[in-house]
Formats: sequence, C-alpha cells, structure tokens
Amino acid sequence: MRRFGASVLIAAAVVATLTPERVATAAQASCQTDIPVIGDVDGDGRSDLVVGLPGRGTKTGEVDLRLTTTSSRILTLTNSGLGSGAQGDEFGAAAVLADLNADGCDDIIVGAPGSNGGAGRVHVVLGAEDGFQTTDGVTLDGGATSGGRFGSALAIAPNQGKTGYDLWVGAPLDDVGASNSGSVVHYLITNSSGDLEFSPAETISQNFPGVPGSAEAGDQFGAVLSATARGLLVGDPLENVGKATDAGSITLLTSSGDNAPFEKAFSWSQASAGVPGNAESGDHFGAAVNAFGGHFVAGVPDEDVNGRSNAGMVQLFSWPASGPVPGGELKQYTPGVPGIVEAGDRFGAAVAIGRNMGCFDNSVQIAVGAPGEDVTFNGSARKDAGTAVVFTPPPFESCARAVDQPTLLAGNPETGDRLGSTLALGRHSDDDDDASDRAFIGVPGEDGSGIVQSTPIGSGANSTDILVAGGFKSSVGYSGDAPAGTNYGAVIASPAGE
Repeated sequence: MRRFGASVLIAAAVVATLTPERVATAAQASCQTDIPVIGDVDGDGRSDLVVGLPGRGTKTGEVDLRLTTTSSRILTLTNSGLGSGAQGDEFGAAAVLADLNADGCDDIIVGAPGSNGGAGRVHVVLGAEDGFQTTDGVTLDGGATSGGRFGSALAIAPNQGKTGYDLWVGAPLDDVGASNSGSVVHYLITNSSGDLEFSPAETISQNFPGVPGSAEAGDQFGAVLSATARGLLVGDPLENVGKATDAGSITLLTSSGDNAPFEKAFSWSQASAGVPGNAESGDHFGAAVNAFGGHFVAGVPDEDVNGRSNAGMVQLFSWPASGPVPGGELKQYTPGVPGIVEAGDRFGAAVAIGRNMGCFDNSVQIAVGAPGEDVTFNGSARKDAGTAVVFTPPPFESCARAVDQPTLLAGNPETGDRLGSTLALGRHSDDDDDASDRAFIGVPGEDGSGIVQSTPIGSGANSTDILVAGGFKSSVGYSGDAPAGTNYGAVIASPAGE
C-alpha cells in the first residue's frame, strides 16, 4: 500500500529480450491514400465501426466489422488465416485500429487474453477493401506467462515523427513479484516499404525502473490503457492508496523520441497534490482513461458525491510543453456539465476526448458515460438505462448536451440498457480541420443482446445515424445470426491516438 504524491521519475533503458516479429505485406490497390482517415478499415475514406465479441462461441470470440461501404464481415481467428480458434480464447476482448503498412486501409489488432492457456496472445490482421486479408498477419505473445492474460487491453498511436507506431499490450494478471500485479508490453512497429517489424522494446510493471510505486497483489496494472504520440496513460483502478483499498491511480509514461522506450513516468491519485478530492476505498480512480492532444481525463465512476454512493466523477489533466498537470474535477452538478448527481450513476465509467463532438468550431470535447443513470420515460424510471454527456473542457461552451435515447437517440430507454458503458471515437482525417469526430456509444444491455449508437455529427436530421454497408442506421447490432447474449457494444475498437 502507498500514498501517492505527484511523481516524476526518469526510466532506465531496460529492453525485453524478445525476438522481433517481421512480416512482408502487400499494399491494397483498392485502399485510398489521398486523405488518410483514422479508423478506416475498408479504405473508402470513412471511419468504420468495429465491435469485439469475446463471449461468442463459448468464449472463442470474434470481431464484427460494420464497414461503411461494403457488407459487414465477422472476423474470427480461424478465418483470419492466423490459426484455429478455440473455446476460451476470448478473441475480441480488446481491439484497436491503425494503418500499419500505410496502404490506406486500417489494420485490426485484436486481443485474445484467454488463449495459450490464459497466457494470452495478440493478433494483427491487415485491413482490405472487403474488411480484412487472410494472409500476412502476425501473432504476438509478448513472452506472456500462464494466466497473465496478455491482450486484455490494447493501445496504439503513431510515434512523434510518424515514422511508425507504438503498440502497448496489457497483461493485467501477470505475476510480477506479486500475484496479478500486472504488466504492459511495449512494441515498436516500423514499416519499410511494406515490410512490418514488431520489436518488443520493454515490459513495464510497477517494479520496472523509473515507474512510481511497486507491484502489489491484485493491482492489475495494464488493464486500462490509452495512447498518444507522446506516451501511454495507464489506469490502475484497483491500486490501494494508503489504507484506501481500490482507491485507484493513473500512470503516464512519456518519451521524447521515435522508436524508443519511455523516458519519464508521472503518477497521480486523489492523494496527489493538485488533484481534487480524497483517495477513498472503492473509488476506482482510473477505471477509464483517454488522452487527446494537450488533454487527458480519468474516470472515477464509484466516487461518492454529496453522500450519493457511486455517483461518479471525472478528473481532468492538461499537458502543456512544460509537463502534465492536474486540471480539476467535473461532476454532474458542475456548471457546463449536463445532468444531476444521483446514487449509482457511475459517471466516468467510460470517457473519450475528440473534436467537434458537440460544438462544431474545431474545439475539443469530452464524452463521459454514466451507464447507471436512471432515465424517466413515459412517467416511470428506467433503472440503469444509462446516458452519455458531451461538453468542452473549461471554459465551458454552451453546446453541452446529454446523449440518451429519449432526448437525442432513436429507441426507448429500458431498465438495464446501460447506455454509456463504453465509448470509442470514430475519427476523421487530421488534414481536414472542419471534420467532426463522433463517439460510438456502447449499449450492451439493449434487448438482451446490445447495440451501438453514436453522438451526432452536425446538427441536421439523423445526425446520430451510423453509415453501414452504404445505408444509415439509427443503431447498429450484431451482423450475424442469434444475437442474444452477445453483449454487443461492450468492446468497441479504438482508433490510433494522436
């Protein structure tokens, strides 16, 4: 157990003794490269919705590709050409998107933490006009040990020079000096004329030189990840802070160069100077994290607010050139943040940061999920129907809004829908300053099977619709047969960070 201050440490260069993986890839002539669009799997210039379904087929798992132009496809380990799936693999437990070989189609990186006897694996499947290639993929195991669940969480971002990518893979049940203390494997991905190399740079734990704190039993470091070109943000919601069990913390790993291990580490909890509030048992600070440009945010979904249990909050941080610093707390009673504080809302269970998600003036907005929000509809309360809210960081703009089924989205709120359980960005090209991001919103409890909905793009009619196979849908569910029990929307692929 430990009490956090604001920590800054310089990392020693410790490199994992793992063999680099190399694969030669062929560029897809049908993938457009004129205006690169982050998250565009089929290369048509629009970001795609990619949903992980680790529980399908007795936890064999699969990934549902809801492509914008062509028909949807279901990706499995077997049809990827990378092997045969087995019960318990949990293929699709995590997924991220990035155009690794620069051919205009984003590639799909999928975690399967239950495979290899629970040691876990990560599979890289190359994107194509019809969704994915069945050749030239690669499987990574990161030197995973039995039961470590390597691949439970993934994060990816281009390096600062945009000469390659940093891939971060969480193994939260890895035993590093203590049971289930957790670790993260950092891969450097380079592309030389279509030849990809995946080089493991370091395996990081809280016992790693330069990382604040120490690896303790049950911390599950690496379970929550978000990456930008400037580094990795790790949420550690099960961290004990002093005597406060599972109070939670976050760790930021940063680097100033390309193709390099991290150099500095920063760490905060609610016991750190400048961070509002107090570290309390069960707060789960860091249960959700996301970074974008000069901002990052941590969700604290089980924070008690004004005596209301598990109402939740988020903590903001800014990242100027001088270094990252705490930026204040936001709750549902904060002016400029929609909603009111209620017990069990779990505001902060999911977070996402993008541009033009609510205001359309090229400003940054934050989306926050509150899946425990009770929503009144037709005069009755629908318990845990859930909501998401979108607002700007301070100073707040007037475009803040709630995004739920009775006010903006199609459909009726129902008990147990849990809208806002997950959030992931549908990104647009950095070359178009007027482009809008959207947040895909997971509604895993909808009708016993789950759906994905969206924050609006623009202010016109049907602005929340999602383009799938050439047509617009107010909500998107499983593309295959027998959707019951899929928990659709609980895992949504995140595009590469900036």
